[in-house]
Amino acid sequence: MKKLTKVLAACALMGTLVACGNKEETVSNSTSTDANAPVTLNVWAMGEEAKSLGTVAGEFEKQNPNIHVVVQSIPWGMVHQKLLTAIAGDSTPDVSMMGTSFMAEMVQLGAFEELDPYLAKDSATKLTDFIPSTLLTNQFDGKTYGFPWTADTRLMFYRKDLMNQAGFKEFPKTWNDLYKLAEAEKKNGVKAPFALPKNDLNASPEMLSALWQNNTDIIDAQGKSLVLTPEFKQSVNYYTSYFKAGLAPLDLGGELSPLFVGGKVGMFIGGPWMVTLVKTAGGADFANKWGVAVMPTEKSNTSFLGGSNLVMFKNSKNKAAAYKFMEYMVEPTTALQFYKLTSNLPTVQSAWSSIESDPIVGVFKQQLNNVKIPSNIPQGPRLYKAFNDEIEAIIYGKVSVDAGLADLNQQVDKIMQK
Repeated sequence: MKKLTKVLAACALMGTLVACGNKEETVSNSTSTDANAPVTLNVWAMGEEAKSLGTVAGEFEKQNPNIHVVVQSIPWGMVHQKLLTAIAGDSTPDVSMMGTSFMAEMVQLGAFEELDPYLAKDSATKLTDFIPSTLLTNQFDGKTYGFPWTADTRLMFYRKDLMNQAGFKEFPKTWNDLYKLAEAEKKNGVKAPFALPKNDLNASPEMLSALWQNNTDIIDAQGKSLVLTPEFKQSVNYYTSYFKAGLAPLDLGGELSPLFVGGKVGMFIGGPWMVTLVKTAGGADFANKWGVAVMPTEKSNTSFLGGSNLVMFKNSKNKAAAYKFMEYMVEPTTALQFYKLTSNLPTVQSAWSSIESDPIVGVFKQQLNNVKIPSNIPQGPRLYKAFNDEIEAIIYGKVSVDAGLADLNQQVDKIMQK
C-alpha cells in the first residue's frame, strides 16, 4: 500500500477540509519496540466507555508501573472529524476505541498498525479467543487491524405489565403482532407504545434491522443500490408507519429509561447498556415489570451487531506498550470487569461462561446467533448518513416514501461510484 496515495485519495473521497501530509515519512519514524522503557500511553475512548476505561487502565498501570495511561474522552458526535484531523496532522493517539462503522475508512487511510505480526509472535491473545462475528469489522484483505472489544446487539425492551393489560400474554414474535401490540397499548393510554429513533449519529441499528428482517439492505454484495426494490420499500413503510399512526412519538419529551419506568413508553429497541439504565431508574420494585426479547420476525429476526474495537495507530512511538495494553483489555478477567462496569457485552468467548446464566444476558446471547453488520466499506459513513437523513425526512412528512426513496437511490448511486 502506498500510504501517501491512500491518504490523499481518502481525503478527497471524504471531502474533508484538512491538510493531508506525507504519512510515509511519519510512519517510518515510529519504531519503538521496548516494552520496558517508561512511556506515556495516550488512549482515546468515546461515550460512557471512556469513564470506565480509566478505572480498568488503573489496574493495568499497577501491573505495569513503567506505563502511564492517559485516557481522553471524545464525544461520539465529534469523533469522525477528530480522527481525520488527527491522521492528517500526525497527532493520533497510541491506542483508541474505534466504532465498528469507522474501521473500513480508517484502514483505507492507512491509519492503523497491522496486528498480525504481533499475533504471530508470543502473543497471549489469539483470534480464536473472540466470538467469530466480532472479527468481521477488524479484518480487511486477510489482515487484522484491531481487536474486538465490546459486542453490541439490540433487543426488544418491553413493559410486561403494559403488554398484559393490552391483552398479550407473551411478547410478539412477528412484525404484524408487534404492530398490534403497539395499537392496543395506544388504546390503553400509553403515550409512546414504541419508542423509535428518527436518525442516528452513524448507522441506525433500528432502521437497518428493519431492512435485514425483510432480507434486504441498502446495497448488495456488488455495491449496487437496493433502495428501489419492493422489500426495501416495504421495510421503510413498516418502520415509518409507527410514526404516522402516532405509535412512535416524534418527541419523547424526556430521557428514555425514566419514561419507560414511568409507563409512558411501552417498548423500545436497546443495547446492553440500557439494562443498567433501566435497573437504576426502576429500582428493585420494577424488576418484575419489564423484560427483553429477541427481535421480531418478518422473514428473519436479524439484529444489529455493533460495538467497538481497539486499534493501535501506525504512527505510535510506543507500539510494544500499546500492544501490551490492548492484550490486557481483551483478557477474559478484564472483559468481565468492564462488563460489570458498563454492561457492554464481552467479545472474548470464555468470558461468557460466568454471565450467560443471567436471564437478560442469555437473551443477548441468543440474539447474537442472528446478527448482521453494516456494510464494512469506506463509503459506509456517508452511505448511512444519507439513509438516516432520508428516513427522517419521510418520518416528518417532508417527502413521500416514493419521493424519498427515489432521492436516496440517487445518493446511493453517487456514493458508490467507483
